[in-house]
Amino acid sequence: MKKLLCVLIVFTLSLQKSHSQKTLSTDYSYKVSEPYKVFDAKEKIYFSKGNEVLALKIDGKEILIQKFDSDKPAFIKEKLYEKYFPKNYSFEEVLEIDSKYYFMYSSWDGDNEKEQLFAAEINFASGEFVGTPKLVFQVDGKVAGTMVGSMFSISVEDKFDFYQSRDKKNVLIQYRKKPEVKRDTKSFDILGLYTFDGNLNKTSGAEVTMPYTERRMNNLDYQLDNKGNLYLLTKVFHDDSNDDKKKRKDTEANYHIEMFVIKSGSNKIEISQFDNKDKFINKLWLFDTNKDYLICGGFYSNGKGDFDDCDGILAFKIKQDGTIYDKTFHEIPLEVLNQYESERTKKKNEKKERKGDGAKFSDLDLIDLAVNDDGSIVLVGEQYFVVVHTSYSPQGGTRTTYTYHYADMLVSKINADGTLGWMRKIAKNQVGSRGKGGMSYKYFNANNNHYFVYLDNVKNIDLPLDKAPATHSDGQGGYLTAVKISDSDGALTKGSILDSREVEDFKIYQFSTNRIVKTTENSFLLEVYKKKKEDIMIKVNLN
Repeated sequence: MKKLLCVLIVFTLSLQKSHSQKTLSTDYSYKVSEPYKVFDAKEKIYFSKGNEVLALKIDGKEILIQKFDSDKPAFIKEKLYEKYFPKNYSFEEVLEIDSKYYFMYSSWDGDNEKEQLFAAEINFASGEFVGTPKLVFQVDGKVAGTMVGSMFSISVEDKFDFYQSRDKKNVLIQYRKKPEVKRDTKSFDILGLYTFDGNLNKTSGAEVTMPYTERRMNNLDYQLDNKGNLYLLTKVFHDDSNDDKKKRKDTEANYHIEMFVIKSGSNKIEISQFDNKDKFINKLWLFDTNKDYLICGGFYSNGKGDFDDCDGILAFKIKQDGTIYDKTFHEIPLEVLNQYESERTKKKNEKKERKGDGAKFSDLDLIDLAVNDDGSIVLVGEQYFVVVHTSYSPQGGTRTTYTYHYADMLVSKINADGTLGWMRKIAKNQVGSRGKGGMSYKYFNANNNHYFVYLDNVKNIDLPLDKAPATHSDGQGGYLTAVKISDSDGALTKGSILDSREVEDFKIYQFSTNRIVKTTENSFLLEVYKKKKEDIMIKVNLN
């Protein structure tokens, strides 16, 4: 009997292993590096060049620079910097500008009451900082930013924003002066808008006062073209209510979209207007092209229901003088909305369509927008929402917890002539309790395909269109999954790359889509933790 039981156990384990192997796609293969010592850090940033990867790991006063061979893959070297930057420094960004790499940080000069921005150059080949940090510029007075900290310590971060030209040879650095007038109906924003070349020499710029009050405008996006001209996309309200509608029953928006153009070497604002009227714009991004125009793309709703819900996608072109033309709108078809949904949701959507309210893609955020060389664009949206859970104890106390949801995606292509190329829905249901954690996705394009890489429940790999996706619980394993969409016709395929619980002889931990870096047109690298205070680098080949 014992012998029979052992045979059954071995047979069951063999079936499980066989199932695991069958679920992995032949479209992908992977190799694992030798383990190397882990370095815990709040920020981890990766760059690829040739057959090497540079990683910066930033943890307060300590900064580690690591080099990796992306072909093997293998750890090459590392250098740790301790107390290299001023005590009160605030990390801003790491940039690649004209093939040079810069660690950007700010530092408040209290004696002279100036906000300062510095750049420390990184030599990619040696994996080290070069020389001494360079003062890029300084601002008289305080700059607005994000307040972070605890009841014991509060600081301001993210004081500067960085926008690169399409050719990555120039960068726009933007900041907002802290308002002197507290009432936003009386205060006019003062923005610092400065452009720099690859050596961080200033090519143009000035502080520009906005033409509307803070209450009346909401800046949406910035773009610097290859000639150094600056474009600012803004939402301008028609009154001081700051409401998208004047009245609930209104069918037209209480705002319009304007394009500000500041030519290189000038601080004069030239304004053109986009009348969205019955289209309620909830997301809008601006991108340069290799043509003689820029492209703007985003999401809109019909104004019925939640403004964050999406009825369709839009795009328009902008001439170099700011003129807006070739406006196009594409509604999301009901058949796309009903894919991978329960029967209950499908019936709700169909009822909304019959009533004329229109079914919507709820909680859709614009996450990525790619511009192809022919002027077509690909918009990527992902459902994101937070659910608040409150429980009550018999003693009268309450406990509040939160769950974070990264769900279905909508990927759409608008052709250069404004027609709809294709629209695809990617089904997923990621749920966690620690913020983003290992959820959401990594996007890159390669070989005329669009790739989306994320952790998922293996049950979703062959999900039929009439079934809702199974839940993937963050931190509970999962399969590294890739969805590939052909740019030409939108053909979609999905495959499992690896089982996070069975990578060679160990499990992987601390997965994050931020730790994925594209290395070639046929591969990407992923860094993860494997316990025993060791990390590994995984190379994934696109077969």
